Amino acid sequence: MSGGVVRIYWPGLLLILLITCIAVSGLPPGFCLGEEDTIVLGVFAPERSPSGEERILLDEIFSFRESSGEKPLLGVFSDEWMVDRKFPLENVRLLRDEGMVPYIRLMMRSSDNPYQKEPVYTLGNIALGKFDGELRSWAREARSHGSPILIEYGTEINRWNYPWNGYWNGYEKGQDLFRTAYRHIVDVFKEEDASNLIWIYHVNADGQPHEDWNNIISYYPGDDYCDMVAVSLFGTTKPFETGTRPFKETMDETLKILQAGGIQKPVLLITGTDVQGRFEDPAAFVTDIFSTLSGPDRPDIRGLIWLNSAWKNDNNPLHDTNMRLQDNSSVAAAFKKGLRSLNVQESAVCLPAP
Repeated sequence: MSGGVVRIYWPGLLLILLITCIAVSGLPPGFCLGEEDTIVLGVFAPERSPSGEERILLDEIFSFRESSGEKPLLGVFSDEWMVDRKFPLENVRLLRDEGMVPYIRLMMRSSDNPYQKEPVYTLGNIALGKFDGELRSWAREARSHGSPILIEYGTEINRWNYPWNGYWNGYEKGQDLFRTAYRHIVDVFKEEDASNLIWIYHVNADGQPHEDWNNIISYYPGDDYCDMVAVSLFGTTKPFETGTRPFKETMDETLKILQAGGIQKPVLLITGTDVQGRFEDPAAFVTDIFSTLSGPDRPDIRGLIWLNSAWKNDNNPLHDTNMRLQDNSSVAAAFKKGLRSLNVQESAVCLPAP
């Protein structure tokens, strides 16, 4: 067990608490996620376009910080191999300079067009070591950086809009290939002694296609290869959507599936909702999130990452998605109020217990 500093900001008052943090197996020494009653805030604020997720937009992060009333600790961005295979040093430094921990989505793909088979960075090619040179160089750069970095491969693995999903790789056979490819990547990084990396297994609470084989357990690489689990659970992802299931119902169901499959890793929630509210109230969805996270039977979720982004869905601007808190004051107010009901952890650095 090791201690950590949590700074919780309330209006007009700063509380600095010494807590005892739960040590999570596999996490770098000195990196702390807090006890079960604390939560880490993060933000994913990419460029306002379908592409551009590899860029860090500090203005967007600052806008989220102002709208939420809290400084996010985790900063998410994509490392797009269709753009560059090198370690994203500039982005990592930008986040470090802001006192944030990088969360990197390792996007080994040759295009960001959805619903298509990958021709280059296939699961088989990765498992065969065809990109080991680039991966080793990446790992050495990450190791030399020193401080903790969260990293995932296989973003939302149970969604077929991504090329690593089993649909594009032989269904159940694709699940075997994914596990092998994921393990190979981690093994390469371990061989390079990149021990400052925290490996994430990322699933979506709403898997597609809705087939029995496409379940979140079957892709899991194993406890020795994953330190945490990220669960994406969104409200409305387009302004004209209706019929969103209650957040708590879906979250509880997803966590039960993970537990039944023997996956007991700490959970990060990745969420967001379209703030335009044409058919459903986005502020109500946000309120539901925080009621769940702060309730008497709250789930053991260690982090909340908000997708603070906007993008086009087609040529009709009325169909554009917008999840940016700063663009709807009532949603921002609900988010800010909800954060006050939680113990938000500001620092990921653990200090020795007094």
